Amino acid sequence: MMRIPKPSLLPGALVAAGVLAAAAWAPAAQAAEASPNAIYVGVAYLQDHSSSPDLSGYNTPPNHNLDVGNATTLGLGYVRDLPGPWSVELALGYPPRVRTDAAGSGWGALRGAGITDVDVVSPTVFLNYHPLGHEGKWDPFVGLGVNYTRFTNTKALPPLTGAQGPTQIHLSDSWGAAAHVGVVYHFTPRWELVAALAVADVKSDLTSTSYSPVNPAVITSQAKTRINFRPVVYTLALGYSF
Repeated sequence: MMRIPKPSLLPGALVAAGVLAAAAWAPAAQAAEASPNAIYVGVAYLQDHSSSPDLSGYNTPPNHNLDVGNATTLGLGYVRDLPGPWSVELALGYPPRVRTDAAGSGWGALRGAGITDVDVVSPTVFLNYHPLGHEGKWDPFVGLGVNYTRFTNTKALPPLTGAQGPTQIHLSDSWGAAAHVGVVYHFTPRWELVAALAVADVKSDLTSTSYSPVNPAVITSQAKTRINFRPVVYTLALGYSF
C-alpha cells in the first residue's frame, strides 16, 4: 500500500549546490582545460505504471488492490567521462513521499482514498554510451545500469487505520536493471542542460498487518501482495563540468 522513479539524499543536494557555487568563481582560464567530471541538479518527475495481484491473507476480503501514485522531486547526479565514447553516472534524487490509494470494489467507500505514504530512496548507476563523443555542443547518450530502491518511513493513513485499526506497512528492498536515454546541451564550455528519460525494474513485496485497537498484541488481519512499479522518470537539470 503506497504511492511511489526516483531517483537520494538532501545532504547530497546541498553538497552539489556548494560545488556549483564554488565553481562559479573559478578562473576563466580553467574553462579551456579538460572537464571529465560533471554534476547536475534539477527536477525529476516519477510516473508509476504499477500492477499487482489483489491483496490476500489472513482475514483479508477479496477485491482489494492498490493504485500507486506519481511524484515530483529534486534530481541530482554525478557523471565521470571514461576513455572513448563512454561515461559512468550516479543518478540520485531527494526521496519523494509517494501516496498509494485504495483500488478495487472490496474497499467499498474507501475506494480511491489515500491509505499509505512512503519515502522512496532510489540511487542508480549507469554506464553511458555517447555516439557523438563528449566534445560537441549536442551530446546524446544512452545507458544501462543497476537500480537499488529502498522504501522508508512507511505510514498507514487515517482512512486505513480508521477502518482496520493500527496498521504497519512493510515493503521489501528492490534490485533491478535500469536504462535511460537523453541529451546534454553544452551552452558554454562549463555549463549544460540535461534532459533524460529513465526506466527501471522495481518490484517489492508488501505486507500490511493490522492490530486490535484494544490489545496491540492481537493481529486482526494481514494482507500481502507483490507490486511491480514499472517507474518512468523524466529529468530536466542544469549541469556543471569541472
